[in-house]
Amino acid sequence: MIRVGILGMGMMGWLHAGQILKLPGAELVAIADSTPERLIAKDSVVGNITTGDGALDLSGVARHTDPCTLIADDGIDIVDVCLPTPFHARYTVEALQAGHHVLCEKPMALTLQDADQMIAAAKQHDRLLMVAQCIRFWPEYRFLRDQVRGGALGSLLSLDLWRTGARPTWSWQNWFLDPQRSGGPLYDLHIHDVDYTNYLLGLPDRVQASARRSPATGAYDVVHALFTYDDGPQVHIHGGWSVAEAPFRAGYEAWFERGLIRFDGLANPPLMVYDSQGSACSPEIEQGNAYYNEIAYFVDCVEHGQPPVECPPESARDSLGLVKKEIAASESGQSIPGRN
Repeated sequence: MIRVGILGMGMMGWLHAGQILKLPGAELVAIADSTPERLIAKDSVVGNITTGDGALDLSGVARHTDPCTLIADDGIDIVDVCLPTPFHARYTVEALQAGHHVLCEKPMALTLQDADQMIAAAKQHDRLLMVAQCIRFWPEYRFLRDQVRGGALGSLLSLDLWRTGARPTWSWQNWFLDPQRSGGPLYDLHIHDVDYTNYLLGLPDRVQASARRSPATGAYDVVHALFTYDDGPQVHIHGGWSVAEAPFRAGYEAWFERGLIRFDGLANPPLMVYDSQGSACSPEIEQGNAYYNEIAYFVDCVEHGQPPVECPPESARDSLGLVKKEIAASESGQSIPGRN
């Protein structure tokens, strides 16, 4: 049984807790948060994601108000870092140094230097590190991955991805809306689709982008990016937070030589496949949610001593680098090489 402790019991910490409790090969043994109320009840936390888990029984789980006391528990196998982004690097490195494997929420960090320190600590202490880039484990996006790899519709020609919604105004100390702490939507939201593109196709040859700052926060609140692959598809990625209370929307449209796949989370059915013979269908896909899938995958990696090849930390670091290249491309008005 793999023993897990969670650092940070905000929305994502409670969401992860619900998934760990369902895992047959894992046991949630400890949680930590500097706000005592968050350690007691899930309904003390607000957020914009739910998996319908309802009330959770954490009666046998140790509770800490100092993350360092959880890290000091050598009976824990995995430390699950669900803290706000500016704390990712510090506590990931401390947990790795203490001998724990680490699952860290996305984004990995706000700087490449911090990301490199996290990777170096994992290597130095011979521990596994994975960044929870959940879209790699999302059923509809895994379906697209399988179609690209399988080639039933021919080669992928073009891919359009989008992820937009209202600004998250509910976070602890409103840290999401502070670009110094969250990086804004390019680092917190848009990085999902940047990372998925990197996972699916690798680093692009060129990056172009146009982003606009918000007067309210000074951060880039909306971006359109174009990734070009010389021997592959063109990829357009749109993301951002709106001042309007617009519903969250995410999806993709993938153009192949012999068909098209469209996923729109607000549509019914959300996933459709159209082929060149005029047929259309809503395909059957794997069941389960991405949060369960990613945690189950990492627990299995730890149990069997295998590196997380589906989401290695070096790849998550490269995705962070691509967001930075988008910003550089937007600010310079130039195309930026994607592979250096």
